[in-house]
Order: sequence, then structure tokens, then C-alpha cells
Amino acid sequence: MALSFVGLIIVAVLAVILLYCVAKGLSVMLSLFKSMQSGHATLACPHCGQQTSHGRGCCDVCGREL
Repeated sequence: MALSFVGLIIVAVLAVILLYCVAKGLSVMLSLFKSMQSGHATLACPHCGQQTSHGRGCCDVCGREL
């Protein structure tokens, strides 16, 4: 069964929407991956109160365990 001209246009529009959603999803996943890399997030040390990265497991300023 052949698709009519209107059917082909609808299929093309749906394909473009699907490609946009896939590209947007990949973009969101990549941004989440980048934010999860070690060294980007900081927290306040409970001992000295200074901002430090949590990647090493100890404070960058006072050296105590987080």
C-alpha cells in the first residue's frame, strides 16, 4: 500500500521530531556526565568550613577526612 503525499509529509515531520528528541536526550546525558566528573563538585569541610572538592575524600585545606 503506497503512502499518499500527505502521509509522506506526516512521516517526514515525525522523523524530524524523533531526531530532535534523540539529539536533545544525548545532549542532556552528556551534560549530566560532565557534571558527574570528579573535582567539579565542592562541599564545605565539616572541620574547617572551607570549600573543598570531594574527589579525594579529604579536605584540600586542613587535610582531614570528609
